[in-house]
Amino acid sequence: MTFPKHYVAKSDLLTLINQHYAIKGERIRLYRTSQGRVFFIQTPAGRKVFKLYLPTVTDAAIQTTRIITYLDECDYPIVKIIPTVAGELYVLIERPEGICVGVLFEYASGICIWCYENSDEWIMNPLTEPFSRQVGLMHRLMDNYKEPLISRESKKQIFDDAIAQMRHSNYDESRVRNLEAYGNELWDVLSKCPVGFYHADMHAGNTKYHKGQFTWMDFDKACLSYNVMDFGWLLQTDWLKYHDESIERSLRLLDEVYTGYSMEKTLSDVELQASIHCVGIIHFEALGLDSKVYGKGTVHWILDREYEWLMRWRECCYKLLKM
Repeated sequence: MTFPKHYVAKSDLLTLINQHYAIKGERIRLYRTSQGRVFFIQTPAGRKVFKLYLPTVTDAAIQTTRIITYLDECDYPIVKIIPTVAGELYVLIERPEGICVGVLFEYASGICIWCYENSDEWIMNPLTEPFSRQVGLMHRLMDNYKEPLISRESKKQIFDDAIAQMRHSNYDESRVRNLEAYGNELWDVLSKCPVGFYHADMHAGNTKYHKGQFTWMDFDKACLSYNVMDFGWLLQTDWLKYHDESIERSLRLLDEVYTGYSMEKTLSDVELQASIHCVGIIHFEALGLDSKVYGKGTVHWILDREYEWLMRWRECCYKLLKM
């Protein structure tokens, strides 16, 4: 299904959506921009969410609809896709910059929870265990997923491309070499783990807790990689602000997270040891993304913050984990 090619203003977009979805949308507003634009649509039946993906992520957008459909068929609590009146999971909108995939979702009610309830006292949230169990169930179900996944499992994709991007951004060469060495060390740990489904954006903002369960959403970055890397998201206690005790907190959190996760899926000793290092890996990914987004105009203090965090994390891993 393809909409006419023209610039889509919000009012026009609402008209187009109403033509192809039986929702009787009344108002539309932009919520946020992330790999496209996310809109809230008010209807007589309540709020709906429409995501218009960038043409550069068309494959990922279509893959998202397939993953969500599969998990929904497995009775996994997942955000619901609203089909078109023709029964399709997405629409195609021709824009000057290319063809964009549009997906209409039900609005997920509930609250976001964090593994620690109080960031000053570091009191564990009692929902951490059931939260982690649901992650384990997601990974177990995705082990049986038959459709091909976008692959992102090579050292080049996970580490080397980020290093190349930092050099392209004219970042300090001595720091780039330090990061390159650290990336090689992390790869030695990660490459010993099995390849599988990786959600790749497993933070609390992508799930809502409501009536005893967590509803997951946003599978736009999902890929075939190392699913232990999702533990990097689960064990993250500070994003950029570093405390000396951060790694100890993550280690304490690992016990709680794995207690829930292992009710559905177990990890090998190699994967458990790699899980803490995966916190460093997701920071490494963020550093490469910052370089890519800002290019040669990157404000280097942005990279400096991540660099300094990573070097401290690396030192702590040496001390506590004998990396």
